[in-house]
Amino acid sequence: MTRLLPKVIDDNYQGPKIALYFFIIFMIVNTWRSFVHFLSEDAGINSIANIITFEGNPDPDNLIYLFGSLWGEMQVLLCLISWIVIFRYKAFIPFFYLIWLLEWILRVGVVGKIHPLEPIYQTGITPGQEYAWIVLVLLSLFFMISLFKVKTK
Repeated sequence: MTRLLPKVIDDNYQGPKIALYFFIIFMIVNTWRSFVHFLSEDAGINSIANIITFEGNPDPDNLIYLFGSLWGEMQVLLCLISWIVIFRYKAFIPFFYLIWLLEWILRVGVVGKIHPLEPIYQTGITPGQEYAWIVLVLLSLFFMISLFKVKTK
C-alpha cells in the first residue's frame, strides 16, 4: 500500500523505469488529445470522433461542443497535475496510474453503458471508443509494473 500511497511524496520513484517512460509517453498523447477536445471548434467531436452533426433550431451542436470542450478542459487540468508529478513528485506515479486507469474504466464500464454511442451517430470509427480496450490493458499492465520496487545497490 505504501507504493501506491507513499508516506513521503517526493521525486524518488522506486519502480521500474519502463513504467515511468510509458507514463511519459501516455501523458504526451493524452495532453495532445486533451487540448484538441478543449480548444478545437468542434471539440474533436466531428473531426476526430466521427460523430455526425445534428441539425435544429437552436443548433444542438453548440451544446454538444460546449460539453466536449469542458471535458477537454478537465482533461487538460488532470494532465497538468500529472506533468507536475512527472517533473516533481515521481513517488506518486503508481497513484496517478490508478487515477488514469479508473478514468478509462469508468469511461468504458459506466459512461459507455449509460450512454452508448449508437452506430447511427457515427460517420466512421470513434478512436476513444474503438481502442479503449488497448488503453485499459496497457494502463493495467503498467500500473502493476509501477508497483514493483527496483532494488538499488
